[in-house]
Amino acid sequence: MLRCFLLLWILLRRADSFSVTVPSSPILVDRGATALLSCEFEPDPNISDLVITWQRQEDSRVVHSFYYERDQLERQSSEYLDRTKLNREGLAEGNASLSIVNIGLKDAGKYICLVSNNKGTDRGVVQLVYTAFYSEPRLSIHLQSTNVTVQYETEGYPRPEVMWLGSEGQNLTDDLEVSSASDGGLYYLKSSYITQNPVFSVTFTLKNPATHQELQRHVNLSYDGNTSSSQSVVVLSVLCVLLLCSTVLLLWLYCRDRNPR
Repeated sequence: MLRCFLLLWILLRRADSFSVTVPSSPILVDRGATALLSCEFEPDPNISDLVITWQRQEDSRVVHSFYYERDQLERQSSEYLDRTKLNREGLAEGNASLSIVNIGLKDAGKYICLVSNNKGTDRGVVQLVYTAFYSEPRLSIHLQSTNVTVQYETEGYPRPEVMWLGSEGQNLTDDLEVSSASDGGLYYLKSSYITQNPVFSVTFTLKNPATHQELQRHVNLSYDGNTSSSQSVVVLSVLCVLLLCSTVLLLWLYCRDRNPR
């Protein structure tokens, strides 16, 4: 009886010592890139009894399964078909990390790494954060009778921080439209600065905290007050030339009529 209790105590101690190790910080993955969800465990060279299951925490969808020494993907969610891979060479060394290709917005969330072998059973949770760098902002300037509108448009993810700054650093932020993320996993952003002054200098700034992306675009619009007078001088000069040419032509015709051959 004592030997049975001793054996049970040893087995329990071994189970308690078995652990799965995953990153404590979220894993940031760019749109379309490959995510590597790290998961390590106490290895056992004999993988005949090794069971690895990756699944989504929020709804228990199966992302990838491995047992009987091969991938078991019959119950795999269709969203991950042909997108996941385990490092087979690393299984005997305690590496259950999973690769997921072509990351999109729907892949963001928490993933459970469940591992079981002869030494015990444990699980860990990995958080995947989806990001997308904002594209080069597209500038458009609209001139109206009473005001001038400067507008930038761009796409990215997640929702950014946007500001319009004046020449002295003052906050001029006014109009900002950000639509919901589309199926493509991008926010559409449109931001404008409107002024009644034809002379201004403003700076459009965008920050994406997730990717540490920062964009600054400067817009300067100036007005030459002498433009009208300069144009008048040009017009007047042209009229003078035309008048002189007309006078010369009339004199020539007059002289020709007075002195017929």
